Amino acid sequence: MKPYYHDESSGITIYHGDCLAVLPSLEASSLVMTDPPYNAKKDYGICKDNLSNEAYAEQMGQVVAHCLRLARNQFWVAPRYQMALWTSLLPKAHLIVIRRGASGPNRGGWADQFETALSIGIPNKVCADLWDDIRLKGEGYFFREETYGHPGYTPSSIFGRAAKLLATDSLIDPFCGTGTSLEVAKKQGLKAVGIEINEKYAEIAAKRLSQGVLQFAAPE
Repeated sequence: MKPYYHDESSGITIYHGDCLAVLPSLEASSLVMTDPPYNAKKDYGICKDNLSNEAYAEQMGQVVAHCLRLARNQFWVAPRYQMALWTSLLPKAHLIVIRRGASGPNRGGWADQFETALSIGIPNKVCADLWDDIRLKGEGYFFREETYGHPGYTPSSIFGRAAKLLATDSLIDPFCGTGTSLEVAKKQGLKAVGIEINEKYAEIAAKRLSQGVLQFAAPE
């Protein structure tokens, strides 16, 4: 498949397409790092986010199988309300809790106060599995990142820390959205491959990456 975007100097590539069609052709990497769709009926513009539970589990199972083949280290932002599914797909993963500084969405009378991620691999230094110094989308004034209109935007501080801890030279993001993980990779001197099914988001990612390296420091 021809890349949608490629920068030879940074080693960053974007493919526009279904990750299940692209992943089998990729070479191994040091890390898979992604925030997948949650089947939460979000409007991603092209792909369905309202599958049956069975269809969603089957689809994600196929994606995870490809990703485990490609990289020893994994970092998946995974919602706690689907944790049973994700821990079955990634049974060797370690749970990371990301504390929300302000009350999040109300789910049946309980206000969300944290997000979750699952990680496989030994970090290159000892790191707490409670991340309480990261601002999340929905925290109003305190969350200052541009989200580029993506309904599932993940803060660069989450991807930045994960990449610093788990990547050695390269990473793959099968659901790269507007390119936050790829921008993080570029700023950290890592090669990266991103896959995005929605061309609108792939175009935004390409424009972000073509603007050069911005100043960014991931939380330690």
